[in-house]
Amino acid sequence: MGLRKFYFITTAITLAFLFASGSFLLLHLSSFDLPVLSHEGTNAGIMGDMLKPFAIGKEPLNFLLLIGDKAEANTDTMLLVHFNPSNGKINMLSIPRDTKVDMAGLKIPKINSLYSRKNGGDLVLRTTSRLLNIDVKYYVYFNLSTFRKIVDLLGGVYVNIPVDMDYDDPTQNLHIHLKKGKQLLDGKKAEQYLRFRHPNPNGYTAEMKKYYDGSDLKRIEAQQQFIMELVRQKANILYLPKLNKIIDTVYGNIETNVTMNEVTKLVKSLTSFSADKIKTFTLPGDSVKENGIWYYRINEAEASRIIDGYFSPKS
Repeated sequence: MGLRKFYFITTAITLAFLFASGSFLLLHLSSFDLPVLSHEGTNAGIMGDMLKPFAIGKEPLNFLLLIGDKAEANTDTMLLVHFNPSNGKINMLSIPRDTKVDMAGLKIPKINSLYSRKNGGDLVLRTTSRLLNIDVKYYVYFNLSTFRKIVDLLGGVYVNIPVDMDYDDPTQNLHIHLKKGKQLLDGKKAEQYLRFRHPNPNGYTAEMKKYYDGSDLKRIEAQQQFIMELVRQKANILYLPKLNKIIDTVYGNIETNVTMNEVTKLVKSLTSFSADKIKTFTLPGDSVKENGIWYYRINEAEASRIIDGYFSPKS
């Protein structure tokens, strides 16, 4: 494998794994198809070094990380990621999948329906840029059918489960049974933890309501906590002896508009990376019902404050 190709694949894996694996909202992971690659200073640390190839020069940039369910033809997870190569800081904004967008011709104008359409990559970039009043040039689409295998290759992730989780849905062949407490989650259990949204009927105890109310927002909180644990425990991914197996597992499951001529040099310095360089946010807003359909409507004033403070060129 050529050096430039190796850097590109490592970058894509880092984006897809360190961010996506801790931040997905997928409801039907088991039915995924595998897409192929397609579609048109201070030391930043390990994470910053791996992200550096996406940066042209040292200017901050924004990109979208999309996670889709091919079975439903929708994008179930969207993350706006801001990377500043000058200081290695990373800001991530979770965009709820039911966010309403102003799109003529859409029967149900939710942001999660855009990527599956013709020229979906360009469409979702333009729509998100307009929605948030910010320039977003790049996207990475990742299908997580390999999620469990990657977690197993990494030896699992320790997570503190806040409450007993019990949920069964025979129609999806989905069965979640996790006990409260800190524990090592293998791929199968990590999938259960990240898919949990509400308990079985009559399962809403006072303790359960503290953590889950059935909404995507509560699940986003769990995802963001998982991201931080993943980074704390696996930030030294470059040193893992199983990196080649991870590359083989992930390569071919990514769609992106990042081309090889945009992959520039990788900074050689590999210093320690700490999770305190990552900040996570959720697009502010509230749920509204229009014509019998529930949407997530953003709070434009609060969204602008977050965007201006953490996702603008000066951030």
